[in-house]
Amino acid sequence: MSAEFIAAYAGSSVAQAALVAGATASVAPVWMRALRHRLFALLPLLSLVGVVVLLRLHPQWADSFATVALVCVPLLALIGAARVGPLALLITVASLAMVLHDGHSLAGQLAALTLIGGSCMLLGALLVELTPPQWLGAGIVAMAAADLILVASGVLGPASDVLNAAGVSDHLPQLQRVEIGPLEMGYGDVFLPALVGALLAARARPRTWAAGLTLLFALAAGLIFLAFDRLPATVPVALALLVVEAGGVGREAWRRHRGRKRADGETARGRAPAEAAPDVPARAAAALRVATSPAPPLRVRMNPAAASLPAEAAAAER
Repeated sequence: MSAEFIAAYAGSSVAQAALVAGATASVAPVWMRALRHRLFALLPLLSLVGVVVLLRLHPQWADSFATVALVCVPLLALIGAARVGPLALLITVASLAMVLHDGHSLAGQLAALTLIGGSCMLLGALLVELTPPQWLGAGIVAMAAADLILVASGVLGPASDVLNAAGVSDHLPQLQRVEIGPLEMGYGDVFLPALVGALLAARARPRTWAAGLTLLFALAAGLIFLAFDRLPATVPVALALLVVEAGGVGREAWRRHRGRKRADGETARGRAPAEAAPDVPARAAAALRVATSPAPPLRVRMNPAAASLPAEAAAAER
């Protein structure tokens, strides 16, 4: 591996981690929420397998995919940037201008990556709104597993090469793939981290940890290039999602365990006074002793002034 390739791969890994950390959940319209169904979890898997099979059977359709990407990617990126804010919209417009000016330079390649990443963030947020979280997580893992199988079996290579070579013209950019120097990535390699980030944002999971794990796993997976020339770049992202979700499940189980222990402790403290109180026979015996004990003698204390009144009255009569 050359130093240029190592730098390009490190940059692509950082880009994937940034998409995981920066993706946000979307507020879908009411009519879109009515379409929510678990079958939408199959879209990531079908998009990968379907495109590979279609290009293996009809390689000439690659130019059509390139045309669709050239139109839809900037449009989706602009819509997503407008949803985020003015600064994101300004960056997207500048990236589009740079891509159209010189898409083959390094600055143009990075600008194309910005446009593709913006379109993936919007699509990922919409898919999160349409799919229950548990099913979408399973769909993400299924897509990464299919990517691994397709790469290991050699099926993905020819279809990916045909798609990467397709284009509308020499003067227009290729937005159906990512190119950073000698490194090439498919659209799905950028879409999956954006989808994972949107899913974690919707579930209030720690995206910072997920982004760090994505970067760590991606850099470790880069060692595969020492023996092979192709890598399933979606697998590190799916592994990061699995680790974060497992950590979330473990934290919730620990909170429930501590809550049960706290409730048991409060119940035990509530029972302590009842256990310390004397029993009923002892209280009855004490009441019987008080009732049968002789009453104390009645003592009457006379007022000296009141006692002298009869004597004074008798003296007055005499």
